[in-house]
Amino acid sequence: MRTRLDKLVKIRERGEDQALEGLARAQAQLRAAEDRLAQAHHAARADRRARGDAALWELAEAAHRRVLQRVRAAQGEVSSAAQGRVAATGQYLAAHQGAEVVRRVAGRKRAELSAEASGRERRGLDEMATLRFNAAGR
Repeated sequence: MRTRLDKLVKIRERGEDQALEGLARAQAQLRAAEDRLAQAHHAARADRRARGDAALWELAEAAHRRVLQRVRAAQGEVSSAAQGRVAATGQYLAAHQGAEVVRRVAGRKRAELSAEASGRERRGLDEMATLRFNAAGR
């Protein structure tokens, strides 16, 4: 049985799906940022200095500083991606709750309409039975 609320249910469900897709994107961004951070940590742990000239050591130290900068940048990316995931989770929960409320209201409306229709049918059948009974008694 269809109600006018069905369109609203579809709209809310579409919003819920979009919020879920946003949450999935945020989680993927967080995983990618965590992977980049792990790679940067791994690169920062490596000691690339070797025996040789002091100029080569200075060059290796400069490269190591750049790697450490990448680690800090990756940590910032992880932090912002985690905040994005928290925001996306909140948006999804709100959309899901809104859709669930509308689904429950639509379900109640359908049950109400169904009870109303069965009541009309029962009254019609009772009336027919009464008319047959009265016609048979004559």
